[in-house]
Amino acid sequence: MSIHTDKSIAKLLKVVGKAINTYNMIEANDNVLIALSGGKDSLVLMDALHRRLRHIPIKYNLYCCHVYVSNFHNDDTIKTLKKYCLNYSIPLFLKEITLDLSNKNSSPCFVCSWFRRKALFETAAELQCKKIAFGHNQDDIIVTFFMNMFYHGKLSTMPPKLTMFNGTLEIIRPLAFLTEAQVKGYCNALSFAPVVNDCPYKDTTRRHQTKELLKIINKSVKGAQSSIFRSLSHRDDEYLL
Repeated sequence: MSIHTDKSIAKLLKVVGKAINTYNMIEANDNVLIALSGGKDSLVLMDALHRRLRHIPIKYNLYCCHVYVSNFHNDDTIKTLKKYCLNYSIPLFLKEITLDLSNKNSSPCFVCSWFRRKALFETAAELQCKKIAFGHNQDDIIVTFFMNMFYHGKLSTMPPKLTMFNGTLEIIRPLAFLTEAQVKGYCNALSFAPVVNDCPYKDTTRRHQTKELLKIINKSVKGAQSSIFRSLSHRDDEYLL
């Protein structure tokens, strides 16, 4: 790794560390389960959490879980993820789910997300992991905020840390302060090759459409994204209904 690349990674790691420390995401001796899809976000998440262990005074344990859909999955994806986890000496657990998409009244994305989360929750319980780390970035959080407004009529999004099941489990998002562009830069700096997303619905979802809208806003309004993200933690209730 070149000096320039090392400095670039170090700079982005500080942003990840800021998110972790701001929300007290990880404590000493935590067992943390990484939701590893194989996309750029989850690969960067794995590297960042592993790399931080070299520079911080506490230790924690990392595990990875890849949930794949039997209806459509790629064996090469699993081979690639096994190789990555072996290089990082992080245990990888594979969970297969089967989806019934015959109900036209249920969104395929909702059904898939529900069963994926269920598999992750079960794996976390088996491994006694009280933290599940997702690779959602700043763009994802803003897009979710927009989607909840557009389609559900409410002001909410994915918080950087969410406590569930009476405090027995926490969802954490250490990449919350990184933009998607920064995640791509991190990924490219390490020459990661993200796996191909085999989902047949990936380009037709509401989330994909809303991400395209965010791109348009960012092109039209300078600094829009950072202002939108900042507004999520600067609510002025007096001027809301």
